[in-house]
Amino acid sequence: MFSQLPALLRILRVPEWLIAPKDGDERNMSRGMYDGMGVGVVEGVQIFIPVLFTRLGADPLAVGLLTSLPAVAGLLLAVPIGMMIARSTTVIPWYAWSRLLLFLSYPLMAIVPLFFEAQTAILLMLAIAALATIPQTSLTLVFNVVMGSIIDVQRRYFLMSLRWSILGVCNGIAVYLAGLYLAKHTGVDGYATVIGVSSVFIAMAFFPARKYEVPPERREKVIPSTTIGAALRTMIDNFRRYPAFRTFVLCQAVFQIGLTMSLPLFPLHWVRVLHADDAAIGLVSMVQSVTLLVGYTLGSYFATRYNARVLILWVCAIGLGIYPLLTAVVTSMAPLIFFAAVWGICTAGIELVILDVLLDSCPPGYVTAVMPSERMVMFAVRLVGPIIGTVLARETSTTLALVVAAALHFIGAGLFIYYRIGTKKASEIYHSPA
Repeated sequence: MFSQLPALLRILRVPEWLIAPKDGDERNMSRGMYDGMGVGVVEGVQIFIPVLFTRLGADPLAVGLLTSLPAVAGLLLAVPIGMMIARSTTVIPWYAWSRLLLFLSYPLMAIVPLFFEAQTAILLMLAIAALATIPQTSLTLVFNVVMGSIIDVQRRYFLMSLRWSILGVCNGIAVYLAGLYLAKHTGVDGYATVIGVSSVFIAMAFFPARKYEVPPERREKVIPSTTIGAALRTMIDNFRRYPAFRTFVLCQAVFQIGLTMSLPLFPLHWVRVLHADDAAIGLVSMVQSVTLLVGYTLGSYFATRYNARVLILWVCAIGLGIYPLLTAVVTSMAPLIFFAAVWGICTAGIELVILDVLLDSCPPGYVTAVMPSERMVMFAVRLVGPIIGTVLARETSTTLALVVAAALHFIGAGLFIYYRIGTKKASEIYHSPA
């Protein structure tokens, strides 16, 4: 029976690389598909952890702290963890095990309120989230390196769109079903059940990821710094030495401040201003996730067929600013169901091309060496953004805070356009390795 399965799959027009992969890149593509399924479910349901925080009575600052903790840890731990990663012969184990430990923290946080009263539960959940930032920092440092090395440049868009499309579909289905369940089971036991059940998919994300293959020609030789001071000096030197890299990072930082500002504001605004129930929140999140599939498909098609990555970057950067602005002005969740689709398409477009643009801004052969510099700036942004957003929301309102976040989105998009970010490939920026 199983010997006839490949023939049946070919009749069903399943891609040959999935039936009988010929090389490491094709095996990586199939692993990326299964990896995306697991990550989609787990990260989809994880969106309800800030909602659970809010329903337990956490104030905006506590919700913002939950969002900003990874950034605090990143600033403190990125250099020593980066030094350890640099001594490794491959980053794949760091990628797989770091994400496993991060994902295991979600069900742990969800069951805490079952055994402790609300204020104690909030503190314990924050403690778990703080510990989870250690593997999260490692994952953040190696993610771009892994995604850029497991596939050749010609098929990078295909792998990214495939993985993120599957991730988006699984994310949307998981969020929608979780929202329906939580609408009928509003207590903390409902959140524990939903997040606990989703943790089964952690294995689907872990096992394929730990088998990713990186051919020798794509492995970069990085000379690890011997001291933290030397590592910091290297990071500063990278900004001075590579102007294209510096310009991209600074433009992205402005844009990302607006994005990170808005993330903790959405659940606060939905629950406290729009009085949304979990079913409505799940529906909006599902629409966002499912339309990612449309965005990845369109983005991959136009980026490869028409070389339109610059247009995708600029248009989607502007489009992402529209969603927090509209969230601030609507009076119910209903209009957000439609506008969430725009958010999903624009998010997919940004995610698809931003990695390609980032890799092109790095000097060839030195991606692993310069990536910690970019990550440190992003850690700082992810620390500052949520704090600004939640403090502004507490002192004024979530409405005004969302408007400010939207304005920063638009300013960041303007900088992308002004500095013509993404218009040149790495071969044009760096005529020879630095």
